[in-house]
Amino acid sequence: MKKLVLATAVAALSVTAAQAAPTVYGKAFLTLDVNTSKVKGGEREDGRFTLNSNASRIGFKGSEALTGNTDLVYQLEYGIDVDADQGKNFRSRDTYLGVSNKQYGTLLAGRLSAIDGRVDYANVTDGAVLGGDNVLASFDSPRANNTFAYVAPTYNGITASAMYTLDENASTDNLGRDAFGVAAQYEPENQPFRAGVSYIRAGKNNQFTRVSGAFDATPAATIGALYQHGKYAAGKENAFTVSGQLKTQTPWTAYTQVDVVSDVEGVKDADKQRLVVGGKYAFNKATTGHIYGAYLNNETGSGETKTEVRSAGIGGGLEYKF
Repeated sequence: MKKLVLATAVAALSVTAAQAAPTVYGKAFLTLDVNTSKVKGGEREDGRFTLNSNASRIGFKGSEALTGNTDLVYQLEYGIDVDADQGKNFRSRDTYLGVSNKQYGTLLAGRLSAIDGRVDYANVTDGAVLGGDNVLASFDSPRANNTFAYVAPTYNGITASAMYTLDENASTDNLGRDAFGVAAQYEPENQPFRAGVSYIRAGKNNQFTRVSGAFDATPAATIGALYQHGKYAAGKENAFTVSGQLKTQTPWTAYTQVDVVSDVEGVKDADKQRLVVGGKYAFNKATTGHIYGAYLNNETGSGETKTEVRSAGIGGGLEYKF
């Protein structure tokens, strides 16, 4: 149940050396969503229903034996929009080439997600309502171009990793030149708890520390929590997430999540609170139905200059994995 993106990607490369052809995988996830918002003391702004493609993708991955204990590993993964063609189809997601040694670990190079010690159930929301499947913090593990990453072999349930990016251009989905990070994840076998921690520095002024964990209270119920501290040139940000998931004796799984963020993206007296509830219905191993709702309160300023915007949304859809 790993959320450490790079470690998960490497573990997923199950093609043996005898199978030179890559594994083809992906998912199509479409939802119908609507959001409404209202400024406190003002009129409500009703939104229109929108059809959204949520992290739909197609990928190719595989490995090839180089020596008795060393493999070449690769992944070519591309995001696609199922509902539209707006020049965003086949945009690169985690795409890399690397070498994996059973004794010394794995070295990857390419476009990679920022390392993250987060574990499952620290974030369970789906769809495109009021932030979608992201934690509410301004920084949420973007991908980095021209990046090297190292993932150490797992030892006593601990997996460590590190990354460094050479990219010269900073953007909304990239860390920028000379960004680096380290992370560790603890997932002991046959234990009901998991934990992770990560630190990323992007440029001179942006630093992010994240701690998360999950606990299986019962075979059907899991609770998770996440704390992230972000430091920017203009200030700091603190983000908290608490979530829970309950598997029923039917194909339904229910979940809820609460996010609280203070001093949003370095802006003083800016706070957000979000509540999400939803459910997933497993038609089979490949197909899942989704339904969810969310409420978001966004506050900026203080005293007479304080502005408060309240938003609500609902949505649902169908997800197919192959």
